Amino acid sequence: MIIIILCSIILFSCKGNGPGDQNIDKELNRISLTDDYIPSLDFQETRYVSAYSNLYYRSAKTNAYCTVVLSIRNTSLTESIYVDKVDYYDSYGELLSKFVMDTNKLRPLETREFVVEYSDQEGGSGANFIVNYGAQSELKDLPIIEAVSIGHVGNNGFAITSPSKVISSLNTSQ
Repeated sequence: MIIIILCSIILFSCKGNGPGDQNIDKELNRISLTDDYIPSLDFQETRYVSAYSNLYYRSAKTNAYCTVVLSIRNTSLTESIYVDKVDYYDSYGELLSKFVMDTNKLRPLETREFVVEYSDQEGGSGANFIVNYGAQSELKDLPIIEAVSIGHVGNNGFAITSPSKVISSLNTSQ
């Protein structure tokens, strides 16, 4: 009788390995580094990325609001990049949010996303991000850094992509 009870407890306490059972906490996979673990970054770049948290619709008095997703994609197959700044500014150049507090390591082919929620309407039509990243040496494959603004008016949805623009680049290994 005891054996049957123990077998029942073991059988019903086991979880299956089905596709729905693999909830991976993606936050655990992000690598945030302290200064002790950051290598010498001989290549550094700062980029500007426009973001549209709201757009004018029909007139200057009516707005269509958007969710904004900033995406940083390390396109290298072999090299990591180190992101130490992702700042979000409004149309007037006022800092609204600092998304990165510690340097973040993005391994080869890793992507990091930062979201400005639909309900956050402070950015305005001229909102933007400043992103700073570095690498141990000049990158053969530069990362793709862009913003996607997603919204809707009535039943019609839309998405606007904004590529980044290099505003500062430093290579001390040359």
